[in-house]
Amino acid sequence: MLRTTTPNKKVQVRSLSKAVEGNKSQKVIPRHRPSNSYGGNSHSERRLELVKQSVSGSSQKPSTRPSSSNTTDRKSKDPQKKLTLHKKSSSISEKPLSSILTSMQNTHKHKLSTDLKKERNYIQRFAHRTNTGFMPGNPNKVNQDSFIINTDMNFDTCLFAVADGHGINGEYVSGYIKDRYPIILSANPYFLSSPSRAIVASAAKLNKEIRAKDFDTNFSGSTFVSVMMRGKKLWCANVGDSRALLGRQLPEKTGTKGSCNHWMSIALSRDHKPNECDESARILAKGGRVEAYQDEDGNPFGPSRVWLKNQNIPGLAMSRSFGDKVASTVGVISEPEILEFELNCDDKFVVIGSDGVFEFLSNEDVVKLVVPYWRRGDAEGAAELLAKEAKAAWMREEEVIDDITCVVLFLEVTAS
Repeated sequence: MLRTTTPNKKVQVRSLSKAVEGNKSQKVIPRHRPSNSYGGNSHSERRLELVKQSVSGSSQKPSTRPSSSNTTDRKSKDPQKKLTLHKKSSSISEKPLSSILTSMQNTHKHKLSTDLKKERNYIQRFAHRTNTGFMPGNPNKVNQDSFIINTDMNFDTCLFAVADGHGINGEYVSGYIKDRYPIILSANPYFLSSPSRAIVASAAKLNKEIRAKDFDTNFSGSTFVSVMMRGKKLWCANVGDSRALLGRQLPEKTGTKGSCNHWMSIALSRDHKPNECDESARILAKGGRVEAYQDEDGNPFGPSRVWLKNQNIPGLAMSRSFGDKVASTVGVISEPEILEFELNCDDKFVVIGSDGVFEFLSNEDVVKLVVPYWRRGDAEGAAELLAKEAKAAWMREEEVIDDITCVVLFLEVTAS
């Protein structure tokens, strides 16, 4: 089941609890017939009469109930305590307010403990790999990628993510995302009831904090792609051109022999590029330009980029990011695009990576590389091979090598 949450669309809140039905019938014992909700039996009428007498200051009538002399003395000395000396009430309206509230609180606690039942973790193994890229003339290049691996969040939730920084201070932006995002997300009041709503709100809060930091983000920022899992539910949130995919093993046809060798890749995110129709429409509406670099003859080359209308800045090659103050003035946003996914038994692994992995490797290439290691249960080997093959592809195609970061999750989803 796939569901994508798009901007400006309300996130539907689904309750995780079921209504608890009460008993449809109750056996009536004649000797102790319960009163109606307004206390319509003889004892309740007697109580009402005593209350009226107490308020009006009238003298108390003799009680028909046998009582000790001490009890009678206490009643006459303190009329306000008369209500507490009657027999145990038989209807809700006769019970003291404190007793009713306590009962309601205990019931709420019981229902809450039932709702927050422990979710099973279907993650079998996980591993990561991150390599610093290469740039001629810059031997001290810094790795601007960051990653998140958090398997101990509230409500049996796991979070995995990759952030790819860019610009002079890109490493500070991606590092801040790594430190703050899990904290902001888990503290959101909708974290349990509506994860998609919590993710969107957390991203907005995070971007606001980043722009308030002392490092300059006018021309620096970061992408961010995350996969949050709770039981069989998966939420992928993407900002920018980092990527997440799912490797699914296709069931063998009936009557065939041998193990299944048919696999497919399922994209959990899409790259936010300025030339995408909806992305470019937003940028143009905000007064920006979407153009590629041009050579000496005016011919375009390279990816489409975001520019101010009358200035050749900032030249950002993505339409969504954290930070990037200048680009945000012409429609570059930090709102994540969210895909909600229900895992099944055929879903075997998830790969999350920066564009350093996917620049020259397709989703299908990545699945083919990971499958042999999934069969051996070697997540570390799969992450290492992905980083190695991505670097080799960069060396074949370019003089520079981008930072390369990937997180690999092996799944074991059961039918139960």
